This record gives sequence, C-alpha cells and structure tokens, in this order.
Amino acid sequence: MAEKTLYIVQQFEKQGRRLVQGQQMDFKTAEEAIKRAERDAGRAAGVIAVQQTVDTETGEVLEEPIILAQHGEVPAGISGD
Repeated sequence: MAEKTLYIVQQFEKQGRRLVQGQQMDFKTAEEAIKRAERDAGRAAGVIAVQQTVDTETGEVLEEPIILAQHGEVPAGISGD
C-alpha cells in the first residue's frame, strides 16, 4: 500500500443563499496550503485547507481529514459542525 498525504485548499462561493464549491487546489506542504487559504479568505465566501492521507493505489481515504485552516463560510458538516 502506497500512502500519500495531500494538502488541499477548497474555496466556496455564494450562489443566492447556497454555498457551492469553487476552485480546488493541491499543494506540496501544509504551510503552502495554509498561506493560500489565508490569501483567499478575502476573495471567496469561504475557504478551507485540509490534510488528507490516501492510498495512491486504490484511492481509498485512509484517515479523516485534518483541518489546517478555515475562513469565512463553509458548508455545514464540512468542518465538524
């Protein structure tokens, strides 16, 4: 089994009253993802940076996501609400 840790930033945008997924970006380090989430905080309705470990052979998620940073509005349940 080959494990890989992903660092993902997901933006959220408002469409009327709903929050929808915007741009998603991958980064090499947690620090890069956190910095990008901070920069995007003023440009998106919400943004979240997460760390996720996956099995590269099967695509299976091996661990619960770890929230590295969260700014603004994100959908209910995405941050453990």
